[in-house]
Amino acid sequence: MKHISILLFILFCGIFANAQNHSGSGKPGSQNIADGVISGYVFEKESKAPIEFANIVIYSKRDSSIVTGGITDKNGYFKIDKVRYGKFYVDINFIGYGSHTIPEIMIKPDSKTLNLGKIYLEINAEMLKEVSVEATVNNVDYRLDRKVVNVNQDIISAGATAVEVLENVPSVETDIDGNVSLRGTESFLVLVDGRPSPIQGSEALQQIPANTIESIEIITNPSAKYEADGVGGIINVVLKKEKRKGYNGQVSANYGTYNSYGADALFNFRTEKINFFVGGEYGNRIFRGDAISNSISFLNGDTTFNLNKFSDSYRLRKSGSARLGLDIYLNDNEILTFSGRYGLSGYGMGSEAWAESFFMHGDSLYNPYYYLTENAMLAKRSYFSGDVNYMKNFKKAGHELQIFGSIAGDFSDEEDKYDEFETDILRNPIGALLSEYRTIETGNGNTLTGKVDYVLPLFTKAKFEAGYQIKYSTQDNDYRYQTIVSQEWTDDTTRLNPYIYSRNVQSGYLMFSNYWKKLGYQFGLRTEYTDRLFHQTTSDQKWTYNKFDFFPSAHISYQLPADMQVLASYSRRLDRPRGWYLDPFVEVIDPNNIRQGNPNLLPEYTNSFDLSFQKKFGPNFISLEAYARQTTNKIERITEVYEPNPSIFVMTFDNIGEDISIGSELMANLNLTSWYNLNISGTAYYYEIISEEYNSANTFTWRTRLNNTFKFKKTGTSLQVGGFYRGPSISAQTTEEAMWMVNVGVRQDFLDRKLAISANIRNVFLSMKHESITETPTIYSYNLRQPKYPMFNISITYKINDFKRRNDNGDEQIMEGADDGI
Repeated sequence: MKHISILLFILFCGIFANAQNHSGSGKPGSQNIADGVISGYVFEKESKAPIEFANIVIYSKRDSSIVTGGITDKNGYFKIDKVRYGKFYVDINFIGYGSHTIPEIMIKPDSKTLNLGKIYLEINAEMLKEVSVEATVNNVDYRLDRKVVNVNQDIISAGATAVEVLENVPSVETDIDGNVSLRGTESFLVLVDGRPSPIQGSEALQQIPANTIESIEIITNPSAKYEADGVGGIINVVLKKEKRKGYNGQVSANYGTYNSYGADALFNFRTEKINFFVGGEYGNRIFRGDAISNSISFLNGDTTFNLNKFSDSYRLRKSGSARLGLDIYLNDNEILTFSGRYGLSGYGMGSEAWAESFFMHGDSLYNPYYYLTENAMLAKRSYFSGDVNYMKNFKKAGHELQIFGSIAGDFSDEEDKYDEFETDILRNPIGALLSEYRTIETGNGNTLTGKVDYVLPLFTKAKFEAGYQIKYSTQDNDYRYQTIVSQEWTDDTTRLNPYIYSRNVQSGYLMFSNYWKKLGYQFGLRTEYTDRLFHQTTSDQKWTYNKFDFFPSAHISYQLPADMQVLASYSRRLDRPRGWYLDPFVEVIDPNNIRQGNPNLLPEYTNSFDLSFQKKFGPNFISLEAYARQTTNKIERITEVYEPNPSIFVMTFDNIGEDISIGSELMANLNLTSWYNLNISGTAYYYEIISEEYNSANTFTWRTRLNNTFKFKKTGTSLQVGGFYRGPSISAQTTEEAMWMVNVGVRQDFLDRKLAISANIRNVFLSMKHESITETPTIYSYNLRQPKYPMFNISITYKINDFKRRNDNGDEQIMEGADDGI
């Protein structure tokens, strides 16, 4: 298995060689003497944003007949080959914009290549009022290097968050706690409008309302331009904004099961020289469920300790934030953007549980203990971020300089309270309060980021890119364990745990991309230097980590005949341990469970290979992906028996070894009629864990997703029925059982689509659950958690002045120009 990288490289090369042999065949002796080339870029005049799918039509100057034509790509670029010699005029147009005509051009033997440079189109406001464009927009678009989720088309997630949007997306998995994993790992980089989010991971996605999102991009093999953090790849959330002049906005509100509710609003004002936007959101989401756990620790001989719990639990998630931004258009080629965000969040969970513990020796039971517990945890957090971005477009199309700086900070306060009462075997209380304690954890952190990106076009489609970034973060944390002494909460001074965690990462990258005939290629190399310090201030113990790492990336595409394209890509990425993963101090979860970090934990590294094929059939397409991932220094959560007390289980982290994942994903988007769309996907993969200290294991499993969308244009009604199945999975100690879920949503549009009311039911059959078995030589544990009821939600959205999204070069959206060499 260790030679998997070489084997896959040979496999990719063989596929490309075969593809080139087939596509290169044609009729013997076929020639075309027309060898002229016309190229250029098309932008919107006001925002300087590239216009995708603009039409370029070449007319004969002599008789105005159509000679040839083409359309622009996502970067506004077009290139028309095989133009015959002669005089022509060119018309450039796109729906909703005024046309632009170039009265005369000439292609001749000594001037075969003509670059028309930058062409600007103006928005035609009157045309926008008169024309209603009924475009076919898919729920999920499968591009060669990414998957794009069009959130406006997802009825089931209306009124929810980005997590629910991702439930039915290939390569992504979610669980009942709102945790997100990408290609089997919870390590991924979250970007918002192409910039790092002040909050990372699943927590960031849990706090972004679905109604404020335009699209979500899933990129499993990013180029060297982007930070190497996140072995799974990148999840980029593109928020709704407006690019047209005037005042626009959108307001939404929702209400759901367990008295959950939320609201959000976004307003935008734009003139020739500035664009100002402000938005805010608030959400209060409640979940209730049941849980069962059975744990056994194996002691000496035939003796075991047994702990069984039956819980009625709840989870509470509150969030509120405000964001604003200002784009200043200094001139036609320079944009200065200021943006900021401030947010408050609260996460709570609690349970009322009945438990029994006892020892077994052979068939003899002794020391039984029955008790009730009340556990409540509430974590509060506030955070802020401020960004400034300068974008310079030079005279030559594609020649760019971008300078970005940001500051972000957060403050957290978490309290966890535990009460315990003794009962009899029938769960009747038989005594007073036996145990009462609470833990308090506070922290604050800051992150400073500065980076410069430069793009230099070289010739035709070739370009060179370079950049540098510095990112410094620090976290100051304090942990206290308290009990009641003389009717007052008092610190246990033996359990104080203050620490400081700091990390300085400096990085730089170089990239080159080009097209040669039908072959596109992009190669990049990124280097990052990590300086890490974990300092336990009470004991004055310090653990340091310093290392240079290199992260190459490669993307190679080939255009096959008949709307077919293939892309092979490779990237190397890493997952750096979080601060609390490293903390060696013992922290109490409950009397039978504790947590202890590992200060010697190393980053994990992943080599990722993807091979993608896409075939279009008019408005339909099929996408096939094959992938392989090899991870070393694999970080996993480990459960062990606490040696000083066998009735206590300790949760920690360790580098267990390596793992290998090889699989394929088949995705199809079929517009079967004008009113019915079927989006279906399936994943099958082999997964293997190779470990010397822990159990090595392997499995073959599969997953599938199905989404049906029915649109009745005459009534303005849309219906969506979707669901997924996820097969069993394994880790070093645990097996996760299979699960499935079905969701239904309906949306009704009113007032010429200005007002929309959506209602949805998620987890219709209560089949969404978390069921797992953990087995080691010293532990057996079974856990089952599932919701009490399906989740119902109703959402209302109103658009002010026909609000639509903004997409300009002031935002470093990852879609725009991220891999345009491909």
